[in-house]
Amino acid sequence: MTSDADQPHIIPGGDGYGEHQDRGSRFLAWVFHAPDEATFLLRLAEVKAEHAKARHWCSAWNINGAYRFDDDGEPGGTAGRPMLQVIEGSGMQEIAAICVRYFGGVKLGTGGLVRAYSGATSAALDATPRHQVVLRFSYSLELPFNLLGLRTELEALCPSISFDGEYTDRGWVGKISIDEPERVTFENLLDEKSAGSAAWQLVS
Repeated sequence: MTSDADQPHIIPGGDGYGEHQDRGSRFLAWVFHAPDEATFLLRLAEVKAEHAKARHWCSAWNINGAYRFDDDGEPGGTAGRPMLQVIEGSGMQEIAAICVRYFGGVKLGTGGLVRAYSGATSAALDATPRHQVVLRFSYSLELPFNLLGLRTELEALCPSISFDGEYTDRGWVGKISIDEPERVTFENLLDEKSAGSAAWQLVS
């Protein structure tokens, strides 16, 4: 049985950028891949350096089930949380957003701020490419001579499989690697055809 963490998932495949303008204020947003908090903090520092004259640098991230958001001086709940809701709605993991505001001289009110920060983040999200992460697993495997035909069957039924090993006096001995969606097919075929005579074990 595999856990949710072992399932294929979607992450940002690159950066997305979006803008929103309202009564003179400009909101510039970026959505990007953040596999850890250190990556996010480095990106935030870069944005602050590049946009040092902005009034606010608000942010949100969702990384491996943990999340944070920061209103950075805007009224509570008007910036970071709406941004977080936008990126969480994408279904992507390891995702972060930063939105800077250049103040235009007119206060927008709480509703206006929520629309601005969520709007800019949504625009950035729409421009963000998606990448599906398919986990790959390795097994040790020993196929006795009478089961060498299984290799051909495995290659036909599991296109992602790769073999790394050698022939010995016992048969074929080595390691295979395979994508997550094909693991069940691999294990079931070995159980069904070898009746326990093929030795295999999950390595990583």
